[in-house]
Amino acid sequence: MRKKLLLLSLLLTFTLTSQISDISELANGKLLKFTSIKESNGAIYGYVMISELDEIDKDHIRYEYIILDKNLNKVANGNFNEKDYRGLYTRFGAISKVKDKLLMTVTHFSASPIEYYSLYNTFRIINITENKVSEPFYFNEEKAFINGERPNKKFLRTIRKNRVVYPIATQSGFLLNDFLIPNIGFKTSQTMRMYDIEKNKKWEHVANKEELKGVKVNEIIDDENFLYSFTNKKTKMVTIHSLDPNTGKEIFRYVMEKEGSKANHMYNIEDLGDRYVIIGKMSPFHRKGYDSEKSLGVFRIELDKKGNELSKNYFFWNQARQFIEINQKGKTKDGFRLIAKNFYVFKDGTISVLTEKRKPNKGLFGTTSYRTADFVILNFDKDFNLKSLDKIEKDLSKYSFSDYLYSQKVKDGNGVVFFYNDHKEMEGDSKKKNWVLGIVSIVNGKLNHEQIPMSSEDHFIIPYIAKEGYILLRELNKDSDYDQLRLEKLNY
Repeated sequence: MRKKLLLLSLLLTFTLTSQISDISELANGKLLKFTSIKESNGAIYGYVMISELDEIDKDHIRYEYIILDKNLNKVANGNFNEKDYRGLYTRFGAISKVKDKLLMTVTHFSASPIEYYSLYNTFRIINITENKVSEPFYFNEEKAFINGERPNKKFLRTIRKNRVVYPIATQSGFLLNDFLIPNIGFKTSQTMRMYDIEKNKKWEHVANKEELKGVKVNEIIDDENFLYSFTNKKTKMVTIHSLDPNTGKEIFRYVMEKEGSKANHMYNIEDLGDRYVIIGKMSPFHRKGYDSEKSLGVFRIELDKKGNELSKNYFFWNQARQFIEINQKGKTKDGFRLIAKNFYVFKDGTISVLTEKRKPNKGLFGTTSYRTADFVILNFDKDFNLKSLDKIEKDLSKYSFSDYLYSQKVKDGNGVVFFYNDHKEMEGDSKKKNWVLGIVSIVNGKLNHEQIPMSSEDHFIIPYIAKEGYILLRELNKDSDYDQLRLEKLNY
């Protein structure tokens, strides 16, 4: 087996200075969660594992937390007992870092198909420096934090009110959103409350004071910026709101679209220091909103920090004809359509748009599946003029909505690395395929492409985002009872 792993390593074009850890040496019990921990700026701090140890009594289960730094060194671990609510499932959700503490969300939900959406979150704070975990606490109907567990009878009565509360971490605290699920159109006030890590409220903002039927989406939330979008389901107006992150007072409101607009938009917002860049894709305006099957192209809008529009550029698919045979609907000559997957805004103002070729398959009884093919990268200059096009070839995926996995900014915002999965036909057997991980880097306009075999008869590897310049590989070996974690250096 080790010889096979050595052969696999020799096939890679990596610089092989691996850092290896066995999960069996790090954790006890049944591993329930393994996830990365990010700093507020998106950099990887390390990883956290949650394991189930044993049942303490009929109402409590004991768990273990293990915290690793970005080099896979153990920095903290300990145990805690969690309430086992009968009739509800328990899942460990988001784990966010605030200063030297982790804010952990524990979700309890019903397994009933009728009440599956019924969920309720409790929280804990893990102090990394002191290696201590807090008692559970929750946000009650009176809009206050309560320390301790909620009694079963009260819990089961109030869970049906379906108040969803979830935190978003910043450098110094966290934002708490709450709204009611039964209002499918979210016809509620949708209140946002900012707290420090000690749970002291700093400010409160009502995103929908008129209680209109609409949907709020958080865009950028950190210690310097606070932006969210709101879609009014009645008037079809989409607005971007900027708040002062210290006081919650509104700085500006920018109208993205309204009744009579020419296009619907789907977008991300990037902070470039002196301005915001709204980057995304558009389709012909319709009251139902953006339609990926009718995409017209991509766009860029720049605003200053006071909300004044600096530039507004639309790029239609057929404007790329000098580089690729494509029509105004984004269809290439082989019948595939370009689907924008991600947008990379670099520190110098240039932009790369990652698209993937996709084609629908009509099945029985009106069902639809998809085939995906190559990635196509559109590279724009600072003025949003298309300067070049790159193609990343991969095997045809017959039943895949997308092969894209995730991406990571590198080189202080001057580059990006994105990852995708591919399935290569095995030599001599077209029916058998090996899973391959694709790694594409764009740094200062230069593209690099690597591929790593991720499966064989003996093992299967799961990739995770890692510290800059590396990838974390979790190896599942059929001949071993435990997984192995390996940090491998990337070649860019």
